[in-house]
Amino acid sequence: MAFASVTAVQAMTVSPMQVEMASVGKKSHAQVAVVNNSDKPLPVEAVLQKLTVDEAGVSKATKAGEEFLIIPPQAIIPPGGTQNFRVQWLGDPAMEQSQSYLLYMNQIPVKIPDAKIGVQVVMSMGVMINVAPASGKAAMKVVATGVTEGKAGKRFPTVTVENTSKVHAMLTHSTINVTSGAWSNTLTPRNIGDQIGIGLVQPGKRRKFTLPVELPANVSSVQASLELAE
Repeated sequence: MAFASVTAVQAMTVSPMQVEMASVGKKSHAQVAVVNNSDKPLPVEAVLQKLTVDEAGVSKATKAGEEFLIIPPQAIIPPGGTQNFRVQWLGDPAMEQSQSYLLYMNQIPVKIPDAKIGVQVVMSMGVMINVAPASGKAAMKVVATGVTEGKAGKRFPTVTVENTSKVHAMLTHSTINVTSGAWSNTLTPRNIGDQIGIGLVQPGKRRKFTLPVELPANVSSVQASLELAE
C-alpha cells in the first residue's frame, strides 16, 4: 500500500513467521516479536484474519472473530527497538478441528503534513497461526498423481494429498517417494521446505503440489507414497 508522505520506507522484521498453538495448555499462548530496523519510531497494529487454503493452494483471508487476545493491539516501536506481542487463544478449548489464521503486523501510516507531498510505503507482514485441538494427530495420504510441463519443456510430477484427520497437516513434515518403473526419487522434509514451503493442508481438505523433481524423458506417469512424521 502507498500513501502520500515525506518519509521513506520504515523497515521492520517479524519473528516467528509461523506459530503452532493448541486450544488448551501451555501452547494456547505464544509471542510474536516485531523489530524496528529504521531510524524513526514505527507505529504498528496487530490485525487478525481467518485463513482457508483450497486444493490449488490459493489462500483466502476473512475477518476473524474474538478467538484471540493480542496484547498490545497497537504499539509505537522506537528506532532499533523490539515489541513483543502476546497471542492468547480465547476460542473453544474443546474445538473439533484445527483452525488457521493470519496475524498481520501492519505499519500505521503517519499523518501527512498539509504543505508536504511525497510517498510513504507502509509494510504489512503476516504470521501464520495454526491452532490444533487438544487431542489427535495429523494424517495425510496421496490420492492422485500426475505429470505437468514447466518451462523449456521440463516435466515434473504432481501429487494430490488429502488430510483425513481433524488436525492440520504440513507437507514439510513428510517424506515423499516418487517412482516410475526403475526410476525413483525421494524428497525429504528439508527438500520440501526449501522448495515448496510448509504446504499447509487443512482438516478434511486436499491440496495439489508440483514436486521439484525433473522427470527423465522416458517417464510418462508416476506413483507416489507419503510418510508423515509423528
